[in-house]
Amino acid sequence: MRWRQSFIAEVSQALQQLGLRACPVCGASEALGIGRFPVFLLDGGLPPGEEDPLLGEDHDYDLTFAVRIECSVCGHLMLFNAQRYRSGDEPILVRERDEEGGQLQQ
Repeated sequence: MRWRQSFIAEVSQALQQLGLRACPVCGASEALGIGRFPVFLLDGGLPPGEEDPLLGEDHDYDLTFAVRIECSVCGHLMLFNAQRYRSGDEPILVRERDEEGGQLQQ
């Protein structure tokens, strides 16, 4: 799965409107790149040392899809919640094509 190209453009525009035009660490302008693939953050879960719940049991986790922004000069990495940039019910993810066989990957 990867971000839809139109979604990346929307996120880029929104971040520029918020003033993120250069790396906040090294100041390099035009060095920030948006990752093509989502970052999945699992928030919550069992405390350390607890047994895993049985398969099929309800889990109390929050799953966040994050947009990865990285500076190509210094490597500073930022994550932004993709839900903040989603408009309506338009899909923001598409399936990635396998380069060799043209098959869709999950």
